Amino acid sequence: MLRKVIAAATIGALLLGGSCGCSIADLSRDNLLRPPKSMGDEAEIEQLIASTAKDGYTLKYPKSGNNRSAIIMHDLDNDNVDEAIAFFREKDGSTGVHMLVMYVSDDEWKVSANFNTETTDVDCVAFADIDDSSSQEILTGYATYTPGVNFLAVYRYQNGKTEMIEAGQNYSAFYCGVTSSDEKNRVFTLSLFSTENEAKASMLEYDKQRKSLYTKASVPMDGNVVSYKNVSFTDLGDNVRGLVVDGLLTSGGMNTQVLYYDSLQNALLNPLYRESSQNPTQRGNEVLSADVSNDMKCEIPTVHALPYNATSGAVSSADQLVWNHFDAKTDTLLPQQRTVANYKFGYTVKLPDRWMDGTFTALLDESGSQMSFYEWDKENIAAKLFDIAVYKVSDWDQGIGHDTHTLIYKDNRYAYTFKNEKSGSALALDDNEIKTAFSLLGRSTANSKS
Repeated sequence: MLRKVIAAATIGALLLGGSCGCSIADLSRDNLLRPPKSMGDEAEIEQLIASTAKDGYTLKYPKSGNNRSAIIMHDLDNDNVDEAIAFFREKDGSTGVHMLVMYVSDDEWKVSANFNTETTDVDCVAFADIDDSSSQEILTGYATYTPGVNFLAVYRYQNGKTEMIEAGQNYSAFYCGVTSSDEKNRVFTLSLFSTENEAKASMLEYDKQRKSLYTKASVPMDGNVVSYKNVSFTDLGDNVRGLVVDGLLTSGGMNTQVLYYDSLQNALLNPLYRESSQNPTQRGNEVLSADVSNDMKCEIPTVHALPYNATSGAVSSADQLVWNHFDAKTDTLLPQQRTVANYKFGYTVKLPDRWMDGTFTALLDESGSQMSFYEWDKENIAAKLFDIAVYKVSDWDQGIGHDTHTLIYKDNRYAYTFKNEKSGSALALDDNEIKTAFSLLGRSTANSKS
């Protein structure tokens, strides 16, 4: 039985539309490793590095992003032949990190350029055509001595020569992608609040006359966000594309900010952030924005507590997650889908459209292993509809629960089951509706069988 998958804290960043980017949320790699001796191109490239760093070298590995090798192969000039970019530190006691750009000419690897940057680490490497030349520039982020603050450097390779494009931007995370009908790549830098930086987002464009990146527009961001967990380029309606940014808060939990450029106002906007009021997407659990409806648009979750009465015997009610599109034309969240979440055991149940708010609730027992759905009559529970019960796999495999519950799915830890009360209520679901409404949080169950 196929199961759907929705976002949770374990899901990596969703970048829609062929975008690139780097975030400080990514894990680092050991930067002291050296690749083994190899044959062919790799051996020639390593020899070029060794001859450039005559007193020996230590390779430096980017700490985040999709390109985490110290030697990166990439076709920069779109001629179907890869160039090579290597990062290393010399062992002669000099400071800084070298970026060596190499290319093939007459079947021989040659050095295009050797850039030495005063830094301790390489944060990230990405590639994008930012000058509309059909070639791809090298976007390199370098660490600074301030935690969480990096600076962006951009390089253009052409005909065996590599030059630096002025960028001059500090950032906590950067992303690049197409956000307008002109199909041009733009660079977005996101900065967390620090002693050196205000929390803000900037959109960078390439100036052909100055041959540099410049800040076309900036907008404040939430200074209470301490890290970015998930960033998506997505359609926001009305021929607008923008970024959906999920961030962790100093107080715990997370919120979502939406960034897009308004050409009429000539401004970068962040409409969900208001300094004087709470972001409507603020939530206590790390549930990420995602394309839960499979419509190639990112949905943003908002959290709403279901009704609860202490006399019911349950410990608490579950949260209802409403998944919303953001509409740039009206700057509003438009509900697309509703689910009820069990965070402890990592699953949700999709709510039928016919279930109106205020007519139902879902209650959790003390362990959180059973979530029971009821009709709600003003201030009290009414008819029980069904429950989802989670058993340890070892217990389920020994037959525990088989007399009362039916299996939906099991993994190596838990068996997820249901019991349908078949109450005759107008809200009652059949067995298949309950099974297909079930989704795991952040783990694919595709191709699994019940």
